[in-house]
Amino acid sequence: MLAAGAAHSQEVYVQGGSLGAGVGAAMPLNSWAGVHAELEGLGFSHSVNVDGNQYDGHLRLLQGGLYLDLFPFSSSGFRVTTGALINDDQLQAHAVPNADGNYKIGNDYVPAVGPAPSATATLPRVMPYLGIGYGHKPVTKGFGLTLDLGVAYGRPRVSYSVPQIYTLFTTQANIDQEEQNLDNKADRYKLYPVAQIGLTYRF
Repeated sequence: MLAAGAAHSQEVYVQGGSLGAGVGAAMPLNSWAGVHAELEGLGFSHSVNVDGNQYDGHLRLLQGGLYLDLFPFSSSGFRVTTGALINDDQLQAHAVPNADGNYKIGNDYVPAVGPAPSATATLPRVMPYLGIGYGHKPVTKGFGLTLDLGVAYGRPRVSYSVPQIYTLFTTQANIDQEEQNLDNKADRYKLYPVAQIGLTYRF
């Protein structure tokens, strides 16, 4: 009877953490497996230093997820979770002049005489996810907790834009070098850590 009741129960939850704040819903498939889906986001100012050049901008986190939960222990809410992180994360930033009023482009320093060079970094739209967690197990109705620790994988993509005026002060080789510097910096973040905690309600 417990399994039959659990199979028809559903859960909603709110959570927050490294992915931002959001909401989700979970549904059991049977006594040892279930699925959950969620949507979360956050936005804040962010600065990054790339090879001696500072970029200031805005980081937007906006993502959802579709996940399969496997419960290896019948008496525990511990689970292994796999699935896909579907995101629209984006970092948009512009170069900041140094103390001498110059931008660094590749190996050149150019005077800040026009709009700032800018860069945009994005992640793949769909990223595979693997993690462990606690919660979403269909045991009893009412309030509960959920916890997720895991990692998603995806190589960031970077685009670099230099206003035309700066081509008077530097070469295309230096522009290409600066774009490569940005790409190398972003490449360090292929693993996307996830740590979320939430409050659930099962009905």
